[in-house]
Amino acid sequence: MREGRGKLAEPTPPPTPPVAPSPPKDSAVIENPVLAILVVLGIMTALLMGALDNFVVLTALSTILKEFGQPNGGSFVVSAYIIASTVAVPIFAKLSDIFSRRNVFLGGLALFIGGSILAGLSQSLPELIFFRAVQGFGSGDFFPVGLAIVAVSFTGARRARVTGLLSGVFGIATVAGPLIGSAIVDHTTWRWVFYVNIPIGLVGIGILLATLGALRPTRVRHFDIPGAALLAGWVGALMYALLQVSNAGWSWVDPRVLGLLIGAVVLVIVFIAWELRTSEPLVPLRLLGNRIVAASGGSAFLVGMVFFPLVTFVSLIVGFLYGRGGANPADLVRDTLYALVIPVVLGAAIGGQLATRFSYRAIILGGTLLTILGTVFLAQLTVATPLWTFAFGFIPDGGIVLPLIPLGFGVGLTFPVSLLAVQSQVASADLGEASGLLQFLRTLGGSIGLTALASVQQLRMNFLDPSPDPSCTTHTPLLPLCGSYLQAFPGALVTSYDQVFTVMLAITVVSAVVASFLRGRLIKRAPSSASGSGGG
Repeated sequence: MREGRGKLAEPTPPPTPPVAPSPPKDSAVIENPVLAILVVLGIMTALLMGALDNFVVLTALSTILKEFGQPNGGSFVVSAYIIASTVAVPIFAKLSDIFSRRNVFLGGLALFIGGSILAGLSQSLPELIFFRAVQGFGSGDFFPVGLAIVAVSFTGARRARVTGLLSGVFGIATVAGPLIGSAIVDHTTWRWVFYVNIPIGLVGIGILLATLGALRPTRVRHFDIPGAALLAGWVGALMYALLQVSNAGWSWVDPRVLGLLIGAVVLVIVFIAWELRTSEPLVPLRLLGNRIVAASGGSAFLVGMVFFPLVTFVSLIVGFLYGRGGANPADLVRDTLYALVIPVVLGAAIGGQLATRFSYRAIILGGTLLTILGTVFLAQLTVATPLWTFAFGFIPDGGIVLPLIPLGFGVGLTFPVSLLAVQSQVASADLGEASGLLQFLRTLGGSIGLTALASVQQLRMNFLDPSPDPSCTTHTPLLPLCGSYLQAFPGALVTSYDQVFTVMLAITVVSAVVASFLRGRLIKRAPSSASGSGGG
């Protein structure tokens, strides 16, 4: 008998029922369209919160400051957020290259939510400034780590579409942020400016936990602990010195101030030397050895020094100067911000298109000249300047609004072109680091510019001294009891910005000089070399 004859055939196993696609674990590409939509929605939730936050807070800022009885401290509420975010961006970007990208992203989101809760519970301006820094540090996680998750979760055309969609979040924020801020102030307490982040953030965490795998990088890398410590050290020392000069009344020749400033300079030098020496730097400063990258980065740094302070200062001026006589300051700030940020969005869209026809230098110089034009008119601001005037009922021809339009459009032109110029000069393996470096320089310029110029403004304000009546202390809410102070404060506030706008004009002129060193133009076809330079 042949072996095996007469044996019962093994039963055929039943067909395996279809199983729902499981989330990707380490670096799996997401193919399921429903899963892809949910992942993008979770990332977009965090990006939208981070982008919205400053616009929402700016709209409500004058209301917050009046309640705390410290109407001239608003700049640091914004600068604390930007400074902390600037420091956090390279730190979180590097952490996501070492640990689980999903967990690093969720960690930043949880930190942002915690900072929002504490900011909403703040009982004084120093508390609010500190908790805004916590918020800002968490928000520094969203953009670099979110795009890294997209890079490993999607391929080809889908990745390009998702990246474009996430980039559009900032356009949404510029329009929706002021509207949301004014609505919150109109219908509830300003504390909901921060509390509104809680349910949105928790939804984002839930979506990503349910749909996204750990996404652990396969390459073993090391975190640049000395670089992170040096970066936080010199930025912190510089900002603390400026804050104490303006808020605590320390003199510029005070040994404590001089010690902090000298310490910051020493730490900057050590930081640069270390980052150029280490094999895995936190900030890829080696890329600045390329002339075009250095010129683009320098221009972005200087534009950031003007744009971030400008948005903050205009919001404060409008809220206090025109938010009287029954006018709602939040609504006025909202409408004024639209005159600035909508031209920024339009300028960025047009700048990207012009890059295919004109040189990088021509576009950035053109944008910088428009910025100079707007700043010149803004420097002539007085307490008698109207918020806006119109010819034929709809064409702006005066007031604060008019100079904001060319200024915003000019800044917008520079944003995409400086990025394209940098990307054209580096190898494909360095594109991510180069893009992150440009973003870091722009936000670093914004944080330093805002803090430094706010210090100049506050020293000027202290010199002008609007002389509140004796019954109105710095701890008393600025209610009708302090009416005489509120009457004198707007004029002194506007006057205190005269030197600030002059300094901003000088910075913009220097930015034009730096931009003149740019060379090259965008090549429409894909370059065969790694550099892809458009000319030297």
